[in-house]
Amino acid sequence: MDNNKHIIKDLDLAFIDTELTGVDLYHELIEIAVVRVSPGDFKVIDEWETKIKPRYIELGDSKALSIAHYNENDWKDAMDVEEALKIFLEKTAGTMIVGHNILYDWYFIHKALNEFDLQPTFLYKGLDTVSLAWQKLRHLPNFQSFSLRELCEYFDVKQEKPHSALDDARTAYKVFLKLL
Repeated sequence: MDNNKHIIKDLDLAFIDTELTGVDLYHELIEIAVVRVSPGDFKVIDEWETKIKPRYIELGDSKALSIAHYNENDWKDAMDVEEALKIFLEKTAGTMIVGHNILYDWYFIHKALNEFDLQPTFLYKGLDTVSLAWQKLRHLPNFQSFSLRELCEYFDVKQEKPHSALDDARTAYKVFLKLL
């Protein structure tokens, strides 16, 4: 994406989330999701998610895998990471990325893109619901970490399946609307 030719306020927003085999830099993506939203009325345009075949599951952290709901049976038809990334780039083309604790997802997505020599199709700038929440809610005593769970409780946003990529992307979108 040519980042100099777009008016940021006119870009669709792509709420994203990933699930990983762990939190260390060598861990890998095992799930990715996008909720694409129009910039004017914030209506959902598209939703997409996929499970990604882990290549080095033996390096996965058992606690992280459990939190991400990983099991071999549910991942038997998962995509290869390169195929998943190409679809992700189609789904996020010409958007600004939004997420909860976005730097975490941003790092692992860029790491995977670099591995396959793929270039981002989304703007290099992004929005983070943690930053927005900190700005608006830091004076309130019930916030400690501005976690998605804390924000859901505060705004009475229901989560169907926390730590699944699509549900977390949808939840970040709902929290974003509340923060506005």
